[in-house]
Amino acid sequence: MNTTLPPARDLPPGRQAEIRARVERAVTARRPFRFAPLVTAVTAVGAVVAVVAFLQPWQRNDAVDPAQSAATAPVTTTSPTPTTPVIAGLTSQRIAEIEEGCVKISTGSGKGTLYQYGEDEAGKWALVYTESAALICTIDGPSMPYNAGFSTVRDLAWMTDPVAIDANGGSAGGDVLGNKEIYRGLHGTASAAGRVTPEVGRVTFTYDGQTVDATIANGTFVARNIFPADWSIPAEDGFEVRAYDKAGKLLASSVDLGKKCFATPDGRVVHGAWNMADQDVTKCSKAVRWK
Repeated sequence: MNTTLPPARDLPPGRQAEIRARVERAVTARRPFRFAPLVTAVTAVGAVVAVVAFLQPWQRNDAVDPAQSAATAPVTTTSPTPTTPVIAGLTSQRIAEIEEGCVKISTGSGKGTLYQYGEDEAGKWALVYTESAALICTIDGPSMPYNAGFSTVRDLAWMTDPVAIDANGGSAGGDVLGNKEIYRGLHGTASAAGRVTPEVGRVTFTYDGQTVDATIANGTFVARNIFPADWSIPAEDGFEVRAYDKAGKLLASSVDLGKKCFATPDGRVVHGAWNMADQDVTKCSKAVRWK
């Protein structure tokens, strides 16, 4: 399977939602339990940046069609967390700009809340949650101020124990054949983000043979694997998130989480099991409240 990102191209008005919807339908039709690449195009004043989302098995039936109206998009009935995230180094005005910009370019609707912000050699990034989605957002890129992929979150008040992998994605390097000159020299990236319980002291993210430590803050984690400018999305799977306690003991791996289901005390499944018609919810592990 060739997963090299396509060259960036200009799109006519209205083509963004059409392309994203068609590709997402094709991805969700592929065989389950595989990290299938999903290519989405986001437009901004004549420029296009290609973003790849590595869909997890537990996300596959949760993909949201960006063309959906706000009335049909899934929402939760509970607030994500009573604690206001603390973002150091940003003014309240800048935080509001990031929240609005990342939501507008991805889901298109909903109130965003910034949980993490950072800068590294590949650029600026943010983790934003709405009531029903997790957004990994890049900021101040060469052609647009915001660019984000997103994944649906079934119920932000509940999570898998001790780590929930809510979103993941990335992009090939700017020197990949076919890219515009404006992207030359840009690093390739692969990211994973989600929520953690208080006992988690370290999270690692492995992709394409490279492992990095995540940044943990405000009950969330964000990990960014940075690759050379000529790096392409690999054809083979190699995605794993691991959570450790503060003493260094391994608590959970995304490989194992992908084989389990988790349910709330009232029997609502918040992770896994929805593609198993004979699944006995009573055998699911207990979901835990986030924070």
